[in-house]
Amino acid sequence: MPPDAPPPVAPGTPPILQLQGICKYFPGVIANQDVDLDVRPGEIHALLGENGAGKSTLMNVVTGIYQPDAGEIVLDGYGRRFAAPQEAIQAGIGMVHQHFKLVPAFTVAENIHLGWRDTPARAGAAILESRTRALSERFGFPVRPDARVADLSAGEQQRVEILRVLSRQARLLILDEPTAVLTPAESRELFRALRAFRAQGNAVILISHKLDEVMDISDRITILRAGRNIGTFRTPDCTPASLASTMVGRAITRRDMRARPPG
Repeated sequence: MPPDAPPPVAPGTPPILQLQGICKYFPGVIANQDVDLDVRPGEIHALLGENGAGKSTLMNVVTGIYQPDAGEIVLDGYGRRFAAPQEAIQAGIGMVHQHFKLVPAFTVAENIHLGWRDTPARAGAAILESRTRALSERFGFPVRPDARVADLSAGEQQRVEILRVLSRQARLLILDEPTAVLTPAESRELFRALRAFRAQGNAVILISHKLDEVMDISDRITILRAGRNIGTFRTPDCTPASLASTMVGRAITRRDMRARPPG
């Protein structure tokens, strides 16, 4: 078996994450309605849908940014409720948003250790950089520990964000449009690291609009439309055309493709 292949899962192993009947409402808006979803150990699970389909809202519910109006979050077979993102992180759920939450004036090492309860008291720059270098090698996300975040490319900043999440012992990594700011080479490097993370029995939820990338990296795909789960499919059973049609609720024609704006 390839070293980055999904690991075998023993029969009866519960999903890392189950969402049961999740609802989230805003004034005049149904963001999520009765959403069920399960994410298994050792899988990369893509979450697809048009803009406004409820993908990011659903993940904000999972990570404690929003509280569900109905439904239950089940983690490793036990019902959980996260009052804040810190509680989700402590439970092993970490999310990297489209807009990074780094301190530009700090170094990579300082950003990694900021607010982390395992940061040694009164540790100097050399210690923080050494610890960061070890984390980088462990998880396969190359970073420059002494570099200022303000001087990094978008791809390098994303690696720092992911490393921050993984250093907190996340077992479920949620990525919101992670390749939007990456070059093709950086995207390939990210996917290599995600496959290695999956091979250790962890799980990834990937929000994306790029159907070719979803077909390449995911094991299963869930599609949201107007806040509802339309279905979950094995990636080998899908095509980009079938995914696009399911997302919009009708067949996609050549005229649709010509009318689609660039990007």
